[in-house]
Amino acid sequence: MNSMYLEKIKTILENKISPKFYQMDSEIYGFHYNRSNGEKIVKKIMITVDLSLESIHHAIKSKVNLIISHHGLFQKQLRNFDLDLINKLSLLSRYPISIYILNTPFIAAEGGISETIMEALYLKLERPLNIKNKSGIKIPIGRICYPEMYPGKQVKMNLENLLKRIKTNLNMKSIPYVGTLNKEINRICIIGGSYINECLIRKIVQKGCDCYISFNIDHHLASLARDLGLVLIEASHYNSEIIALRKLCNYFSLEFPQTEFILFESKNPINFFA
Repeated sequence: MNSMYLEKIKTILENKISPKFYQMDSEIYGFHYNRSNGEKIVKKIMITVDLSLESIHHAIKSKVNLIISHHGLFQKQLRNFDLDLINKLSLLSRYPISIYILNTPFIAAEGGISETIMEALYLKLERPLNIKNKSGIKIPIGRICYPEMYPGKQVKMNLENLLKRIKTNLNMKSIPYVGTLNKEINRICIIGGSYINECLIRKIVQKGCDCYISFNIDHHLASLARDLGLVLIEASHYNSEIIALRKLCNYFSLEFPQTEFILFESKNPINFFA
């Protein structure tokens, strides 16, 4: 039985799962915390949405060697250390755990977040939607897709049908949206994460999309989408990411049975009052 070395898992992540050439500018990516060399044997790996105190405690209790997280310990450049970060670093310093951050490359990758949500909603890929980083590299952050017709049915999908599918397949209690429920949906753009701005909305409309599924909507952009006749849907950030990470965990478990992979499924930090 072959051993899984830290360098091997790093190579797989950088070249296939979360390609490093899809990195957005100065974002946190790759090894976020590492006190081991590439020759370290990895016997147990935990996959998680973020690095909450709860997830770090679970990793320590489970005796994992490596944490693969979509989000880092912090998202922007640090100006000072707060107590929460100090507590996390204090915990990590006592144990030989490495941390690898997936970030935007996992959203853009084949089989990543944008593509997984497309598949979960039974939508058919038309083409990727690219944005450029500061180096001019095209990053296929989104997926332009269209609804598949049910066998034997000629009824077009409308917004209400799509919202019901999202609610069921992404396990959402409520869905913020912009648009009218009877509007026909023909071409959809899905972008995992919080990538949404005025320029992107106009680009999506120019691509012929009549619906945009994002993880974040604000009032200004909602108003713009309404004026442009674009349906805007806010999918659950956590629910969407955990589906993609569950798929990743299953992939690793099948490909590398000699290493134990566990998925840490914390609760969505956002609650809903109904």
